[in-house]
Amino acid sequence: MQNNERKKIFYLTLHLEGVNFKHFRKLLDYFNLKEIDNFPFIDYKEKIKRILNLSLDEDKAKFEIEKACKLGVTILTLEDLDYPSLLKKICQPPLVLYIKGEIPQGEKNISIVGARKATNYGLMTAEWLGEKLAEIGITIISGMARGIDSSAHIGALKVKGKTLAVLGCGIDIIYPPENKKLKREIEENGAVISEFPLKTPPHAYNFPLRNRIISGMSWGTIVVEAGEHSGSLITANSALEEGREVFAVPGNIKNSQSKGTHKLIKEGAKLIENIEDILEELPFKINKPEEKKEKIIDLSKEKKLLYELIDYEGKNSEELILSSNLSSQTVLSSLLLLETKGLIKRQAGNFYLRIN
Repeated sequence: MQNNERKKIFYLTLHLEGVNFKHFRKLLDYFNLKEIDNFPFIDYKEKIKRILNLSLDEDKAKFEIEKACKLGVTILTLEDLDYPSLLKKICQPPLVLYIKGEIPQGEKNISIVGARKATNYGLMTAEWLGEKLAEIGITIISGMARGIDSSAHIGALKVKGKTLAVLGCGIDIIYPPENKKLKREIEENGAVISEFPLKTPPHAYNFPLRNRIISGMSWGTIVVEAGEHSGSLITANSALEEGREVFAVPGNIKNSQSKGTHKLIKEGAKLIENIEDILEELPFKINKPEEKKEKIIDLSKEKKLLYELIDYEGKNSEELILSSNLSSQTVLSSLLLLETKGLIKRQAGNFYLRIN
């Protein structure tokens, strides 16, 4: 698109608050029209008149483009040919996308979302899903939030797969701040995306808007963990409204973070237990992962017992000593060996988790 057309769209996005997509094309059509009084949407008339009469508006749009270029950020408008085709099909596509990195071709995209305050099981499941799907060429989309989102990105990056992060703030803002390194890695192995102007803070009301982009760029959305009123359910509902697939990972019935996912399953979301459950619902062909034979691990009776006692939620060493009826020395030495073999993972407070 030519720069003057891009500037037109910036006038609208930067200066007209609450611009509605259904009015967008008419706004473009009428933008340079002298007979502005004939414009059909009364609420916008005075605003458009001000834009047409103020040269500063053009400067602001130009300045925004220049700042983005200096940051290595690409700007796409709805009228650009490179605008993601899946996203363009949703009811309210963003008028402008700021992109740092590169969006992979082919749009073989799946989003993984879930709770910020996730359980160990949820974090490990999200990472495993991100890893296994990225390994077979699927791009993982999420929101780079704490918890499930970050784990999904990490899983994809673990196998050098492609992943996209959609932000609820300006693309030049790092949120949450502890994800500075993760953001850089995503930019190098995919892209970070935002519809918000540079320097936009992470306001709470931005995130529901952000969620429609996550689902809108994806053929399907996987919800790993979600509370009863989680924002992840907004993403799932957006996916359903656009006729996209929704998947849910079942969880512990006693955990509040399972209420949202179980609700989705009751309402028709597909319960997933493995990667094949996802692949069979996708509209594109993908090479299924090769079935890997499980390694035969020679464990003593005591070590096998401990391994069976350790779950994905975590058990501390004292609890394992009591439940196994083994000596503390046997338990601690066995845990060290299981950890060395990559079967369990030690966390703070002498907690041990089973890992895939």
